[in-house]
Amino acid sequence: MAHAAPVAGPRALPAPPAATDAWATCPNYAYMVTLPEGSGRSTFNRYDIGTASLVPIKQFDFVVNAIGYSKTQNLVWGVHSVDNEPDTLVRFGSQGDLVEVGVPEDASGNPLTKFEALAGTVDGNTYIAHTRTPANHLMTIDIDPASSTFGQVKTDVALSRTSPGRSYLNVGDWDVYDQDGLLYAVELDSNFRKLVKIDPATGQVTDAATVTADLPDSANYGAAFMEDGSGNFYVGANNVLSGGTPTGQSQTFMLRTGLTPPLTTAYGKGGALRVNDGADCLLATDFGDAPDSYGTLDDSGGPAHVLSSYLHHGKKLRIGANIDADLDGFNDADAKVDDDNVPGMNDEDGVPAGTRFTSTKPKLTVKITNTTGLAAVLAGWLDSNRNGEFDDAERAMVPLSASATSATLTWKAFSLPSASAKSFLRLRVYEAGRTEAAGRTRAGRTEAGPTPGGWVDGGEVDDHEVTLVRTTAARAVTAVSKPKVQIDPDTWPANSDGPKDLDDDGDVDQHDLDLALAATGFVLRPYLLLGVGMVLLGLVILILALMVGPKKVRRRI
Repeated sequence: MAHAAPVAGPRALPAPPAATDAWATCPNYAYMVTLPEGSGRSTFNRYDIGTASLVPIKQFDFVVNAIGYSKTQNLVWGVHSVDNEPDTLVRFGSQGDLVEVGVPEDASGNPLTKFEALAGTVDGNTYIAHTRTPANHLMTIDIDPASSTFGQVKTDVALSRTSPGRSYLNVGDWDVYDQDGLLYAVELDSNFRKLVKIDPATGQVTDAATVTADLPDSANYGAAFMEDGSGNFYVGANNVLSGGTPTGQSQTFMLRTGLTPPLTTAYGKGGALRVNDGADCLLATDFGDAPDSYGTLDDSGGPAHVLSSYLHHGKKLRIGANIDADLDGFNDADAKVDDDNVPGMNDEDGVPAGTRFTSTKPKLTVKITNTTGLAAVLAGWLDSNRNGEFDDAERAMVPLSASATSATLTWKAFSLPSASAKSFLRLRVYEAGRTEAAGRTRAGRTEAGPTPGGWVDGGEVDDHEVTLVRTTAARAVTAVSKPKVQIDPDTWPANSDGPKDLDDDGDVDQHDLDLALAATGFVLRPYLLLGVGMVLLGLVILILALMVGPKKVRRRI
């Protein structure tokens, strides 16, 4: 009896070797692959969004596109764009050590015969591609090397619409937002720019906002970066058009998708980019805004707090009630930019405007919001010597229970040469156990515990311009007791009324004049009164004699 041959199950792509250049942790940076005109070889770069500058890392031997960063693996995945053939999956890390994995397979284990990616991103161990071929599809592909379906297409859906005059939705890149799981992109047409969001499960495209007035016309919009935890979406115009003519400049913009309508911020301009695509590990981070002499910018070792709302899925640890995330600190002369950059929202609301500190008793009560259920630490640095730095001796700190809604910081007294002067205050609130991460080396020594600079997970940093006021310590005043005149009854004159307690204070007084004179330290005694009386009597007799005597003489003449 013959036996049928066993049916082979779907096979997976061979797992690539273990990566040697994976990032140790999320680098909190943006990355980009660029393709110079006519080169045929893409370059992997770190991209500074704020200045539109590229830091080359490695040039590849072919065109790489549609990249995305896996926060699960700390590696970048993308495709090798192959002319007239299906694109192949590639993987690389921080040094650009690229491994070509192979053509993705369908659920039956067969390599795709049509697969050309326009845009890509990664969500955990899933690669999400927008395809030109098949036209306008959204494919999710398993990129977990340990999975039995590694390299296979998990879902394949068509997007719900295309752009006018095209067979696909005209987005240069997209990225997924960790809070809602949706993909965000800018749809470009010569007549409009739209912020759109796409459901990766269904392919449904939703217009989130028309941003034609906020974003310039461009040859295309390439790299897109979504900041997890905040919804700040960064997208680049590869070659800005002016009157329909290319300017030869690129520019990246931030759209705060959490606001309605989204608030758009323009960043610096760079050289034009022909073909590019972005990948990132951007985490919502709060920075300071004091002058950079205090160490405010990232390049200066400034303070940065990855938002607790990202770390704990919407829970909060904040100074005051509000917070926002930014790319970097602001080197601001009066520490107001971070507060003013979102109109109508005061995100530095833990301390009232115009805060003043007296030199003898400098202290401050700070409002706290904490829904994490974790204990915390509040630290503050007051530049009381006004040297433009936050010194170790200028730190005050206090532990916070998980239920604390406010805390009071108290600093050492300080001297001030003028009646008042402007200075700066930095406040930082940390999740308990996180302060060690903020330690840094300065001037050859390592600072323990909270420091005015450095990255830390959770909490917030606020910088404020404040007023220092010179005060003097109150002088000790000794209370003056009611004067008492004590008289020995045995020495009281026999022909006088007996001594009395005239003021009801429990001792014996003579009379009110005595009390009044006693208050000056001068007390009249009886014999002194008798002597004064005799002197007055003598004066009266002398005056009468002078008046009467001359009259008698004149009569005799």
